[in-house]
Amino acid sequence: MVLDLSNVTTIPLLNVPHVIQIGYHLTDHIALDLTRNINNVSNYVIITDTQLAPLYLDTLYQSIQSHLKSSQRLLTRILPCGEQSKSRAVKASIEDFLLNEKCTRDTCLIALGGGVIGDLVGFVASTFMRGVPFVQIPTTLLAMVDSSIGGKTAIDTVHGKNLIGTFWQPKRIYMNLSVLGTLPKREIANGMAEVIKTFAISNQAEFAKLESGKSQIESAILGFSDENDNAAHLGADKAFLLSVISACAAFKANVVTQDEKEGGLRGLLNFGHTLGHAYEAHLSPAWLHGECVSLGLIHEAELSSYLGYCPSSAVDRLKRCLQSYDLPIQFDEYSKKKLELAQVMDTMKVDKKNKGAQKRVVLIKDIGSTLESKPTDVDDAAIEQVLVKYIFSSASGGNASSMPNQERYFMNTFPLEISIDSVNLSPHLHTLSMAFKKMGVDITTQDDQHVKLSGNDSRKEIRIYLTQKAGSTKPSSNGDAWYEYVVLPLQKADSQFVFHVLHFINITMLSQSRHISPVQSKQTTFVTPTISSYATVLPSLMKQWLEGTDAIEFRVDHLVIQNTTEDWVANVGLQLAHLRQLTRLPIIYTVRTQPQAGKFDPTHVDLYETLLQWGHRWGCDYIDMESSTLSEERQKVMMEMNQGYKNTKIISSFHDPNHTFSWSDAAMKKVYQQAKSLFDAYHHQGVIKLVGFADTFYDNIELEQFRHQVDADKNKEIILINMGVHGRFSRVSNQFLSPATHPTMSTAAAPGQLSVNELSNLRKELHFN
Repeated sequence: MVLDLSNVTTIPLLNVPHVIQIGYHLTDHIALDLTRNINNVSNYVIITDTQLAPLYLDTLYQSIQSHLKSSQRLLTRILPCGEQSKSRAVKASIEDFLLNEKCTRDTCLIALGGGVIGDLVGFVASTFMRGVPFVQIPTTLLAMVDSSIGGKTAIDTVHGKNLIGTFWQPKRIYMNLSVLGTLPKREIANGMAEVIKTFAISNQAEFAKLESGKSQIESAILGFSDENDNAAHLGADKAFLLSVISACAAFKANVVTQDEKEGGLRGLLNFGHTLGHAYEAHLSPAWLHGECVSLGLIHEAELSSYLGYCPSSAVDRLKRCLQSYDLPIQFDEYSKKKLELAQVMDTMKVDKKNKGAQKRVVLIKDIGSTLESKPTDVDDAAIEQVLVKYIFSSASGGNASSMPNQERYFMNTFPLEISIDSVNLSPHLHTLSMAFKKMGVDITTQDDQHVKLSGNDSRKEIRIYLTQKAGSTKPSSNGDAWYEYVVLPLQKADSQFVFHVLHFINITMLSQSRHISPVQSKQTTFVTPTISSYATVLPSLMKQWLEGTDAIEFRVDHLVIQNTTEDWVANVGLQLAHLRQLTRLPIIYTVRTQPQAGKFDPTHVDLYETLLQWGHRWGCDYIDMESSTLSEERQKVMMEMNQGYKNTKIISSFHDPNHTFSWSDAAMKKVYQQAKSLFDAYHHQGVIKLVGFADTFYDNIELEQFRHQVDADKNKEIILINMGVHGRFSRVSNQFLSPATHPTMSTAAAPGQLSVNELSNLRKELHFN
């Protein structure tokens, strides 16, 4: 295959040929160029974030995978989106992931994202195994024209942005301009701040083009939704945008080539950033990087004018251009209150361009030219004189699961009949029967509707119904225990299908349950995804959510379902089937009602009870039963049903989100005793879950006293926690099945919920383990 560069603009950088490649719809080109020209690589690792993964990850993954040799691997890692990921902790988590995956020096990291991902992944690449190759695939305009070029890598600290990092050049920078079509307008403006900066210090003619070019740039970006467009038939607007980005990239590439490690000339690229970074340290995340730089550009231009180097007309042109691209040219009242002159000046002390205490700022002579070919030494008094017009000063009164072999799953110890409810599923039944025969399982009866297997167990015959619509199975006797396995649409009758069914048999009917037991000095956890559909969850993201946990909670009340009971059952069963394709962990099946800190309508008691019944039939490991939603009689009916489902355990739960009870009240003890008495009556070793609310830390002390009364040895299956920010200590202290979240989830299931890593780290620091 010949590598096609006809539609790609290339810009050399630091003697690496074609290091920057710019064009449209480049996915296949990226895969071919990457695998052909980044040599001696065994592991490619795509690192992106939760916002970008659904848009680009699968396409890029499939494209690269199709070009790999049999000896090469392609891995993915999805990070929380936002500036908070540029941290020591996230860098360490990536390194731990790479080490766990046995990645060595022949690894190439692929940064798919904006400046945050690029800076972070570049830093990891520069230090992992003392340096591995990496490539940039910038997905924002800001990253294309600025952060992806030049090899600067960094993470943030509480002292400021980008203060810890390295210079580490990417082997390739692929700018696929078609991705700009998915950016919101604010992100386009965010990137335009860097474009305007570039031409303000380098090229007055290019700056003049920008002053009248907004409509062309907007038109070009909106046109990327046309999938039939290609680089050979670009309109004038797309050609204009390509020329702007290429000119920016070429200018920065030229500067970086001459001054890779910011000895002087490269410092010019920081026009607007000395002040802009100081503003960003106090206004982020409400303000974006480009928005802070916009104010930085204006104020540093005004500083140039104040010192007599620049005409005021240049400042006015800069303001008008920035404003025309929807960038701020003044602080709003809220931001003014967050900024205090002394704090801004103090933040500027750690600017990387400084020499000791001397602040250095890029000054301009006019649009398109700078005072010096490097930042200029400027006294604090001059900076303060300019800023006092915009920022309050204290002086002026301002307010400062690895997949085991199939044979391991099936143990022929009981009679079993597998039936189907649709002629369309006949191939699936046939595939199962063939698999059983190969495993030496006796099949006593087989026809188009069912397979009957022999066994020596004394229990009554157990049935599994294969169905395409959850809840459609209607056996003649509702008193018997039976199970329903939901076959997903388009699920093939192949070896993977056999494996999933064998797994279902294992977790529902074999004597070895998957229930979690209390472990001395070790915390067990379950993670609760707060999502409305499992059909669209990326498997790699689900894998991250469940790292280090013991179970997953399936929250029925978070699913978006309306209308009849039949609709609820059908949709819940389908979503559960999707979940089972994503994980083998034990499932905690929960229908949380509104008074119990959930979303389900508590007046639909019959539907609530029906859904819990189906949770049994779908073979969930745990069924959460709210003691305040079902009457005592209905709870007994549920317990009687549970007797036929030996591998399903009841969790008797009670939540007090309004802090009605105190842990020292007799009422909370009564709730506990009622749950215990119910379990004792049915000889059921269930789980008791009591959740209070902490307004102060003292509420945790009361909880711990309660815990000591009911579980002094910490060996019972009891969950005792407090909701709320002040209740986090109770979540760390709770040892058995503490609920947890994950940083990449949009919301936590309850206020005060911590991630598995946070729980683990805090327990280590507090010596709980």
